[in-house]
Parts: sequence; C-alpha cells; structure tokens
Amino acid sequence: LVARTIPRSRLWEVHTPQVVKVEALLRGFEKVERESLEVTDDVSIIEALGEPVKLTRGEYTNLKITTPEDMDVADAILAERGVDEIQLV
Repeated sequence: LVARTIPRSRLWEVHTPQVVKVEALLRGFEKVERESLEVTDDVSIIEALGEPVKLTRGEYTNLKITTPEDMDVADAILAERGVDEIQLV
C-alpha cells in the first residue's frame, strides 16, 4: 500500500553513468572493502568517504551501455544527431 506521495518538485532523477575522480573512487573502494560497507553505485562510495556530490542537469539520452540492446539505442541517438562514428579512448 502507498504510505504517502512525495511532491515531485522535491525529487531528482539520478542518471548513470556518473562522473567521479579516479583517485577518490580508489580511496572509496579501499574504505568499502576495509569496513565491509554496502554501496549501490559510484556516488554512494563517494558519500561513504564524506565527500560532497554535485548534481548537474543531464539529459535522457545520457545512456549507460550495459546490454547489446543499449548499443542499438545509442546507435539510433547518434544517427539522429548525424554522427556516423565515434572514437573510443
């Protein structure tokens, strides 16, 4: 059952991928392992360090590529933008 409805104006949708400095993430992984912490994503690791997390505006097309189907969606977005090929680092 629904306990209550939270006003949407107070909510944020969190996207992945998230941007985290490698050095902070490595320190966070050490802390998580050392203290057997449960974390849900990269940002929760940074929160466990007590470091600030900045929110930025994103867009729906900021995809996390996890499955082959995600690649199909990404290809469609790029085609719509007129991008034929991207260079991977």
